[in-house]
Amino acid sequence: MQKKERILWLSLVTLLTVVLFFSPFEKAKAISKEGEVYLQILHEVVAYIENDFVDPVEERKIYTGAIQGALQSLGDPHSRFMDKDEFKEFQNETKGSFGGIGVEVSFQENSFVIVAPLEGTPAWKAGLLPHDKIIEINGKSTKGLSLTDSVNLMKGEVGSSISMKIERKGQKEPLVVNLVRELIRIQYIRSSYLSETKTGYIKLAQFMGKETTSKEFYDHIRKLVDSGAKNLVIDLRMNPGGIVDLSVDIASMFLPTGKEIVSIRGRGGVLVRTYRSDKSDGKFLDIPVAVLLNGGSASASEILGGALQDNGRAKIIGTQSFGKGSVQFIHPLSHGTGVAVTAQKYFTPSGASIHGKGITPNVVVSPIMASEEDKFAFDKLQKKNKLKTFLEAHTEYNEEAVKDFQLLLESEKLTISEPVIRVFIFSEYRSSSQKPNLELDLQLKEAIQSFSKDK
Repeated sequence: MQKKERILWLSLVTLLTVVLFFSPFEKAKAISKEGEVYLQILHEVVAYIENDFVDPVEERKIYTGAIQGALQSLGDPHSRFMDKDEFKEFQNETKGSFGGIGVEVSFQENSFVIVAPLEGTPAWKAGLLPHDKIIEINGKSTKGLSLTDSVNLMKGEVGSSISMKIERKGQKEPLVVNLVRELIRIQYIRSSYLSETKTGYIKLAQFMGKETTSKEFYDHIRKLVDSGAKNLVIDLRMNPGGIVDLSVDIASMFLPTGKEIVSIRGRGGVLVRTYRSDKSDGKFLDIPVAVLLNGGSASASEILGGALQDNGRAKIIGTQSFGKGSVQFIHPLSHGTGVAVTAQKYFTPSGASIHGKGITPNVVVSPIMASEEDKFAFDKLQKKNKLKTFLEAHTEYNEEAVKDFQLLLESEKLTISEPVIRVFIFSEYRSSSQKPNLELDLQLKEAIQSFSKDK
């Protein structure tokens, strides 16, 4: 029986080789002799599982696990198998953004890792940070869950609640974060003219809205320059990226014609494509530029920052960026499934890979951050519903609000440092028309000071 089974299996392998070789899918290849050996071993292992394993197992689950294991062996979190439902979800342009809480995620090590919470959204207000790992959603572990299952757990009606358990580097115990889903409306661009320092400030939340964002960005810069701006700060903090072509368009505004912006390289470092600045009119070639990056700046943000830094056009201020610089090819497979395979990586003009490394600032400046004692106090206030009550009783950031918050802390016998109190209140009441606060934003303050240092 074993001999007959082996002959049958080898016949199936031969047939599979023929099917793959003549398959209409572009990247399919004939199986090598070594591949045939391991396919036979896989077949034998599956046979023992089906015959001997103590509990019945679905064949679909066994083979799906084998496929996922093959992709995980690459050590690349972005190469993944998509079952029928997942592939359909991907084609509907879900692409890992979970509506309702405003967070961009990346699938890594069988878990969802936060790239960046979008400003003003529930995730941002709850204090979620880049590189936070989502290990539970509504009490269910994300380990081993498919993309579709995890997305479905995070979806919900506006006003409904969601609970997530977060694993954060440097903290022993996981955090439990409770959010209320909202209708997410993102204002991609906002700007302010800081007349005291003659600095133009422009914040780009995401590289999205290709049809209008590039023109709007240009119009904002033109308005700032016409208002008297002699320097420009581009804020890409917590910008998870988006459309690469848009980052190329914006980089071109600040670079002479023909300057390299980013290159794409494939297997073996083979050059696939180089993006260069165009020869459009109305460039901003003379105004000094600083770019703000942090751990939530990824993908297109890193391309723009790296291009301006390597071309000597801007200084990078802040902290190390996320390091998301790869290109996935999406291939449809049989029976409505698909696979995403990382095929290319982005490189800055100096030849540095963005992927897994990020952009290193010229000047490293950490923001005002809450200490463990501060976090403990905020958690206590949150659990007692004191934060919500305070925010409902105050309508704006001012000295009275700061004083009232300090009185609240005294009544609860808690302590939070004054700079953290100010950052918290300012962030909660900040509107799109409100100018940045240089005393609270240490990274922006350093960026503006860097202009005078260079003179």
